[in-house]
Amino acid sequence: MRKHKYLQLLLIITCVIVIYNLYLSRSNIITREGCSQAIHNSQYKIVEESSLKALLRLCSNNSVNQNSFLREKMKTFICNQSPEFLNTSRPLVALASYPGSGNTWTRQLIETATGYYTGSIYTDWNFVGSKECPMRRKIFIVKTHLKSNSSIGHPDCAKMAISQLNFSSAICILRNPYNAFAAEFNRQHGVVDKTKDTHFNAGQGIAPEEIFRTTTWTSFVSREAYRWKDMALYWIQNTNIPAYVLVYEKLFENTVLETSHLMTFLNFSVTYNSLYCLSSNKNRRFKRIIPKWLTNDYIYNNKLRRIVNKVIDMVKITIGTERKLTDVLNSYHLPIDDKS
Repeated sequence: MRKHKYLQLLLIITCVIVIYNLYLSRSNIITREGCSQAIHNSQYKIVEESSLKALLRLCSNNSVNQNSFLREKMKTFICNQSPEFLNTSRPLVALASYPGSGNTWTRQLIETATGYYTGSIYTDWNFVGSKECPMRRKIFIVKTHLKSNSSIGHPDCAKMAISQLNFSSAICILRNPYNAFAAEFNRQHGVVDKTKDTHFNAGQGIAPEEIFRTTTWTSFVSREAYRWKDMALYWIQNTNIPAYVLVYEKLFENTVLETSHLMTFLNFSVTYNSLYCLSSNKNRRFKRIIPKWLTNDYIYNNKLRRIVNKVIDMVKITIGTERKLTDVLNSYHLPIDDKS
C-alpha cells in the first residue's frame, strides 16, 4: 500500500517537472541567467506573451516602470532598423485619436516594431508613409483625427479620385483629456525661440503662459472636451469594426509590453530585436519639453474641471465597464473645490 502511494507521488512530481520544463521551453527565457544574457539570447526569437513577461520580470527588478530595464540594458545595443513599404498589402487599420494623444509617438513605435511605414489621412511632413494614399496599399496603419473613414482630400488620394478609406479595424488611443488638451493647444499656439531652435516643430512648441489666462484657452477646452468624448465613443463603440483601446498612460509606462499586446491585435509577429529597438532615442524625437509652470493645477480652474470631468464620466458610463476602462477613466479626474 505504501509502495503504491509512493509511486503515485513520484508520478505526480514527475508530471509537475515535465510541465514546468515545457513552460520554460515555451518562454524561451532561462530565468536563472542574467538580464543582459537573456536579452542577447532572445534577440531574434519571436515574441510570445509568456516569454516577454518572464523577461520583464527578470530585467525590471520588480520596477513599476518596466521601461527602465531597457534604457539601462540597451546602452550598447545597436539598432539599425529602418522601415519600408509593404511588399504584400494588408487590411487598413485606423490609428484614431483626439489630437495631442500621442499619435505621432505611437506611429514611431509601430514602425519600429513592424518594420513598415505608417500612413495618414494628412500629409504629415515627418513620416515617409504619409506621402502615399493609403489605398495604394503600401502602408496599413492610417492616422486619423476624424470620426469617419474620410481621406479629406489627401493629394495622392485625390489623384486616384478616392475620398473614403475602407478600414477593417481600428486602434483608438485614449489619453487623459487634461493632458491631451494642453498638448493640442500648445501645438496650435506654440512658439519656438528661433535663436535656439534651428528647425521649428509644432510638436515641440509651447504656448505663451499668458494665453492660458484668456478666453482663447477656456473656449478651447469647453469646445474640445466634447470632441474628445465623441472621438472615443465613435471609434470604440459606434463603428462596426473591431477596435483596440490603446491607453496612452499604459503605453508610456510599459512601452514594450503594451506594444507587444498591440502587435497581437494586429496579428503581427515580431522579434525581440524589434521590441528592443523601441528604447531608441529616435522614438522620442518629437517630445515636447514642458516648463515647470505648465501644470494641470495651474491651467485648469474649477469651471473647466467640471466640464472635463463631466465628459470623462460620459465615456465611463457608456463604455467603462464593457472595456474595463473604469479605473483608467476615474484616474483622469481632477479634484474640484466645491467652495469656489
